[in-house]
Amino acid sequence: MNGRLWRRCRQFRVPVTVIGMTVMVAATVGLGVQAVHGAQAVSVQRQSTAARNASLDDAYYGCLDTQAHSLVSPNQSVTITADNLADFIILLKATGSWVTFADSPSSAAVQLSLRTVSGGGNACRSSVVVAHYATPQHGRSERVGSGASVAGQGPPPAPPL
Repeated sequence: MNGRLWRRCRQFRVPVTVIGMTVMVAATVGLGVQAVHGAQAVSVQRQSTAARNASLDDAYYGCLDTQAHSLVSPNQSVTITADNLADFIILLKATGSWVTFADSPSSAAVQLSLRTVSGGGNACRSSVVVAHYATPQHGRSERVGSGASVAGQGPPPAPPL
């Protein structure tokens, strides 16, 4: 019986070894390909164009954040109104980490929106944050954000994927 068991084990040893080696080679090739793709992605992101665009992106959203801070007090509830989804997302990205959102638009103390303006002045790449107040603030029901500006037109370019 012991001899038969030994022959049976020898029969399976070669196929198991071949399969194991095939899996090992495939895994090694797959990891190598992923490493090359990762290195290429890092290389692209380190290029001066990507770094400049990232810096511009930071400045743009920092500018919008500063303008929104000039319009919204810490305890005020906010809602975002936008003409399009892009403006909504831009404002949400700029303010979403610190504003208190109202349960409904009618209960908001402040409605924030983006407005495109021509000319440099106090604009964040031709956009300004505008606040509409339920009860007038400083004698006005609409105010434009201040405190920061970034030259240029439109939002910064999207980062490479």
